[in-house]
Amino acid sequence: MDASSVPPKVDDYGMYTTEISHHNPIELKNLLSSSDSRRNSQDEDSLPNNTNLIKEIDWQGEKVKTYPLNYQTVPLVKLQVIACLIMFVVFGMNDQTVGALLPTLIEYYHISRVDVSNVFIVQLCGYVMASLSNERLNKHFGMRGGMLLAAGLCIVFLIILATAPSSFYVCMFCGLPLGLGIGILDSTGNVLMGSLLVHKNELMGIMHSLYGAAAMVTPPLVSYFVEWGHWSLFFLIPLFFSIIGMIVIFPAFKFETASKYDYLCSLENKESNNDVEEAGDNSLMESTKASPGFFELLRNPAIFLYSLYLFLYLGAEITTGSWFFSYLLETKSSNKVAMSYIAASFWTGLTVGRLCLGFVTERFFENEYKASKAYAFLTLSSYTLFVLVGLINSSSVLYFVVLFFVVFCCGTFIGPLFPNASIVALQVLPKRLHVSGVGVAVAVGGCGGAAIPYLAGVIAHTVGIQYIPLLCWIMVALFTLEWTLYPKFIKGHEEYF
Repeated sequence: MDASSVPPKVDDYGMYTTEISHHNPIELKNLLSSSDSRRNSQDEDSLPNNTNLIKEIDWQGEKVKTYPLNYQTVPLVKLQVIACLIMFVVFGMNDQTVGALLPTLIEYYHISRVDVSNVFIVQLCGYVMASLSNERLNKHFGMRGGMLLAAGLCIVFLIILATAPSSFYVCMFCGLPLGLGIGILDSTGNVLMGSLLVHKNELMGIMHSLYGAAAMVTPPLVSYFVEWGHWSLFFLIPLFFSIIGMIVIFPAFKFETASKYDYLCSLENKESNNDVEEAGDNSLMESTKASPGFFELLRNPAIFLYSLYLFLYLGAEITTGSWFFSYLLETKSSNKVAMSYIAASFWTGLTVGRLCLGFVTERFFENEYKASKAYAFLTLSSYTLFVLVGLINSSSVLYFVVLFFVVFCCGTFIGPLFPNASIVALQVLPKRLHVSGVGVAVAVGGCGGAAIPYLAGVIAHTVGIQYIPLLCWIMVALFTLEWTLYPKFIKGHEEYF
């Protein structure tokens, strides 16, 4: 390839360089440095104004097309953003559907709470498969192939679920490909938004807010379909969004081929090696050639503690979101519609917390660690209040208003904990471990997001569903304690604490 055909550095063009798989909403925006955020407004003025910015490059006998990731000047990028926004609605609905349908599935298939809890494990397996296969998928089929596969899996298996399969095992199996598709969508959406040249933080927030909003409206929508007597037809709603997403994906990602992915990875590796050579750090040079393994990364105290934190955090968050509806229905009232609104208030609070408390952190706290510690104690207080309120038996309107408010507070304060903790972890980790370290932590966190809800199902089956809030409280108390002790194990970074 002629030297004149080599494009500017990846940062200049904002092109995709690395696939990162994440479970939970808004976290990846933390991989963006604060300096990048501050430069956004300055960089907008210096970006090209024309829309004909697609360049063609010869790479290993194939044509590779590159373009700056600026949705304002490149219509193709705007379509990519729209596709990700649409598919994150599917993501949010999928994550909350299981929890909203738990009582219905138990009754319809005549199964126990332990049996229905297997759905969480199956979906996790699919998500982990996506985490392990994302890079290979991009190498062989490009980002276009990954997105089409993800949307296609969602369409096919949502159609199957919409038919109300006669066997629970068919229903449970559908969670595996759905988890795989969602994992791919999660990764691609976060990488795209994090690579944008302008308004990346804003669009990242919008994308994850759509996730929260979709999760928020799912319980009430499911309850209406259940009351109607056709619970499975709810899946037509995420199916509709999946089809629209597929239609947008076809033109939006047409240039995101395997050859382009290979080209961008080669470009990034070349730049990383050049930087290391200039620094004269031989050990770091070795690390760019061979990334540390899973268990090697976990030996790093910052990564291990961050992983443990996410294990407990996601365990508490997903257990709350998945089991609160069943808990309320069996212990408080049989009114499915009313209880679905109370359950949805958790996701409402989570969405509000992630959107609003970021501004509070910036204005009223010295750093992200102190903010997250304060939010953790507020979360613990909210869950304590919920446990206490849950001990009261009342059918008054005032009681359910208080219950709604308490659950809302649980969601509001737990919402920003993941993104704030991610920022702190990235501050104390060396740059070369950012991607791999966060990837390991999120993988471990995903295990907590499956294992703890499953444990909740076992507890509900053996000793009673009334103990679910206590289980969530224990998880919150444990990660609050761990986060309080976090600085004692991380040496040499006192400025971040």
